[in-house]
Amino acid sequence: MKLIIGGVRGTSTVAQASFLKYGGETTSLLIEGRDGARIILDAGTGIQPLGDRLAADPADRRVLLLMTHYHLDHVVGLPSLGLIYDPAWHIRIAAPAHGEFDVGATMSRLMDKPFWPLQVSDLLARIQFDSLTCCPSPSVLRWGGFEVRCCPLHHPGGCTAYRIDEPATGASLVVATDVEWGESSPEERAALRSLCTTPRPASLLLMDAQYEPEEYEAHRGWGHSTWKEALEFADAVGAAQVRMIHHDPRKNDDALDRVNAKVVALNPAAALARAGEEFDLG
Repeated sequence: MKLIIGGVRGTSTVAQASFLKYGGETTSLLIEGRDGARIILDAGTGIQPLGDRLAADPADRRVLLLMTHYHLDHVVGLPSLGLIYDPAWHIRIAAPAHGEFDVGATMSRLMDKPFWPLQVSDLLARIQFDSLTCCPSPSVLRWGGFEVRCCPLHHPGGCTAYRIDEPATGASLVVATDVEWGESSPEERAALRSLCTTPRPASLLLMDAQYEPEEYEAHRGWGHSTWKEALEFADAVGAAQVRMIHHDPRKNDDALDRVNAKVVALNPAAALARAGEEFDLG
């Protein structure tokens, strides 16, 4: 299993040179399996380079796009994904319903008039929308050699954490973006702990860590965690590696370097994630 990070910036993109070490593109991740299966997680602006990578490797023209939730920073890159205009591609877009918001109706609205010149019905790729029912039940979604499980997170409007396992290699990762650990209920906390430890501790945990501990009270209720909470949680669930994600768009590289130094000092297997990073998990 290989992970490629397209973007990990939270809330909004940033383009100034002083922000580019960690990247200015919003959340999108690509997971590639040993058997050639591919999963994209979220459609932030970081999805465009990931789509270019897939287009350059035509071995399997199918991809599963899993959505954590529908806030703009996680969906706005979809119209810029070149694969949706290519008739050779089959793209399955899937997520649990968040209240009244179904994945098909919600994602289609991104390209409704007057926001985009082409609508979903005009796209050349074969687009399939699936409302997942495996969250938070123990059932599993299979995609190629991958097994996908999920659970709900505490975030305004709802959010979903995903665990992706590759039984052939034993590799696994959990992505828990946009979670406010400080406001999570005991049931929400137990669900995420279970996701990270069942059937075994995750090889890699990517977790929301937008704030410094001293910044949190001013942002309580905004739906995000601190790097200290993410580190403590990773230690509790025994994650082998940890990467902090959903970087504050106000923090430039110097500011994030200072946070990263604190993180690494406490856990050498942890760090702030950077756009363009690749992880070979086995």
